[in-house]
Amino acid sequence: MSPSVAVPSTAQRAAPVGGFATLIGSGQAVPRKSSSLLATVAHEIRNPLASLRLSLDILVSEFDTLPTEETLSLVQRVHRNVVWLNALTGSLTSAAAVEAGELSINTTTVDIGACIDEAIELVQAVLVLRGQTVRVYGTAPDALQSDPARVTQIITNLLSNASRYSVEGDTIEIHLTTTAKRVRVRVTDHGPGISPDYQQRIFSAWVRGESGVPGGLGLGLSIVQNLVQRLGGRVGVESSLGQGATFWFTLPTCLA
Repeated sequence: MSPSVAVPSTAQRAAPVGGFATLIGSGQAVPRKSSSLLATVAHEIRNPLASLRLSLDILVSEFDTLPTEETLSLVQRVHRNVVWLNALTGSLTSAAAVEAGELSINTTTVDIGACIDEAIELVQAVLVLRGQTVRVYGTAPDALQSDPARVTQIITNLLSNASRYSVEGDTIEIHLTTTAKRVRVRVTDHGPGISPDYQQRIFSAWVRGESGVPGGLGLGLSIVQNLVQRLGGRVGVESSLGQGATFWFTLPTCLA
C-alpha cells in the first residue's frame, strides 16, 4: 500500500506563512530567504507578462493583416496567461490572508458536487491546453455544513496541482466517500509521485514539487492545509515514486 502522510490537526498546526507579506509592507531590509522568495514571485510573474506583451504587440501592430487562425491563437494565448496570473495573485492574496489571520469562513449548506463542478470549470483552460480530463466517482453527502467558496478553493488548488504534475492527455480522478459524520475527497494524478521524505514537508509554504516541473509558487498546498483545518477537517497525501499521488481531505458533515 502507498505510504500515507496526514497533516496534524488544527491544534497541532504549524505557524502560517512566515513574515513575507508583513516584511514587504514594513520597509525593513529583506533577509536572504525572503529575497529569494521575492525573486521566485518575480520570475513566475515575468514569464506570463512577457508572453502577454508579445501577443498583444502582434495583435495591435498586425491586426488588419493577421489570418483569422493566428488571431484566434494569439487571443487564446492571452487568455491562458491571464488565467495563470489570476491564479497566481489569488495564491498570494490567500497566503497574505492566512498570515494576517484574516481568512474569513462563512458557513452555510454546501453542495459539494457543485463545488467540484465549479473547480473543474476554473481549471478548464489548463485542462484543455494539456488535453487532460477529470472523472468524478462516488456520491456527495445530502447535507454538508461548511463554506462553499473555501471548499471550491481547496478542490481547485488540488486539481491545479494534479494537472501540473500529470502528463498531457492524462485523466485526473476525484473520489468522494461519505460516512455519517464526514466526507472524504481524494484527488489522484498519475504523475511522477512524491518521495516519503518530501511528503513530510509538501504542505509547507513555498515548497515546490521535487520533480522540477516548472510553474507555481509552492503556496497551493499550504493554503489547502490551512483551509481544511479551518473547516474542521484533515488533509494528507498518499504516494509512491513513479506511481502518481493522491491528495485527500476530510470535512465534517456538520460543524460543531
